[in-house]
Amino acid sequence: MVLEFDGPSESSGRGPVGGRRLAAVGPTPESRWEDRAISVLVVEDDPAMRLLVQFNLEAAGFRVAMAETGAEGLEAAAAEEPDLVLLDVMLPDLGGFDVAGRLSGVPIVFMSARAAVTDFTRGREVGAMDYISKPFDPVALPARLREDLIELEKSGSAAHVWALRFGPTP
Repeated sequence: MVLEFDGPSESSGRGPVGGRRLAAVGPTPESRWEDRAISVLVVEDDPAMRLLVQFNLEAAGFRVAMAETGAEGLEAAAAEEPDLVLLDVMLPDLGGFDVAGRLSGVPIVFMSARAAVTDFTRGREVGAMDYISKPFDPVALPARLREDLIELEKSGSAAHVWALRFGPTP
């Protein structure tokens, strides 16, 4: 299966800022992410958002670890060794960008109500492979994260995944 853009995200209606959805086109070699329980560390301080994300990821077969603060997220990332970190930008102690700068060897996807171009730029600069603007469609979240990991596996580059979602960067 080849992943191509199918236009602006239906859930955000914001075009490139809200993210582009990738659509499957034709067969592809199997990916290790296709039928595997992906482990995700969710670092989010809002209890309702944590529950919503956890429910939808677990319903899709993901293994989910939770952290409420940046410091807890760093500890959990070291202990859990997740396949991916889903990281809020605005946390009560360390900001998400600071947490991302301290993580290494794990793909990062930001989720935040902050959707200014400067926030997207900072996300890209700290090495994130995706940035999901709140509000977003929580039911579509597992597919989006799986798509990100598949593209990362194929390309080996978080910057490549970012460019697929948001276009080339200057």
